[in-house]
Amino acid sequence: MEKKDNMIIFLALLPAVGWGLMPVIAKINKGKPNEQLLGTAITALLFGIILQIILKSEFSGIVFFISFLSGILWSIGQYLQFYSFLDLHVSEAMPISNGTQLIGTSLMAAVFFDEWADILSISLGILSLLIIVVGINLTSYHEKKEKRKINWKPIFILLLSSASLTMYVVLPKFFSVSGSEIIFPQAIGMFTLALVLNLKRVKDINRKKVIKNMTTGLAWSIANTSLFIVMPILGIGRSFTISQLAVLVSLSVSLLIFKIEKTNKERIMIFIGATLTTIGILLISLLKVS
Repeated sequence: MEKKDNMIIFLALLPAVGWGLMPVIAKINKGKPNEQLLGTAITALLFGIILQIILKSEFSGIVFFISFLSGILWSIGQYLQFYSFLDLHVSEAMPISNGTQLIGTSLMAAVFFDEWADILSISLGILSLLIIVVGINLTSYHEKKEKRKINWKPIFILLLSSASLTMYVVLPKFFSVSGSEIIFPQAIGMFTLALVLNLKRVKDINRKKVIKNMTTGLAWSIANTSLFIVMPILGIGRSFTISQLAVLVSLSVSLLIFKIEKTNKERIMIFIGATLTTIGILLISLLKVS
């Protein structure tokens, strides 16, 4: 029993590592948003094909369609997230992206799937989300040396991205599609839209950048597969919330690798914010799921 519990914990934490490293790898590999998306989608499709050959998953027409549509939603959301990186550092974009996805997914889990079953669960869930929101807000803190004009365009793009990425996770749950049967048709959906977005730009595509971003896809594929395997066990709210520890991975790794200058006060605020975010995620992971 202990080995099984350890495996569940391992699978629950893998999405945080994979999704945390993914935007950092994409930033290192560079490329235009459409090239980053195509490279990621190619690896996801290859990963899906390999899993399908190994697991021989069977799916009905509705399962295939819903999983395919989930992949389309992912491609839209991920393209917009990559696009926001043109104007924002990973360390600025990911707290906003992870935070808004987390709020959307947790609330949907509570309202539509009854994962917050009683007053205690609802109270703990709301408290946890508030702590996470405050924590994520602190990780984006900027000391006011001068009046800093907020660029709302990438933030709006991130919000659209989060809405699409939230639905990519939630949609299969609405139709009780779960586990390994999602992966292959989902990957086809991802690749299809990535291909469509690149059709008009075939001559301008930098193939080296696309190939480099296949490593971005490897990080994503490991995270995605782990999430959909563990989701039926832990529930959508709990499993997705734990996966959002990714914000701590992307934040710390991006600050380390890209050497973004921070004042002492900003570093302290980031540390406090990261601590609060972790506490909030751990609290919400304790919620009983149906």
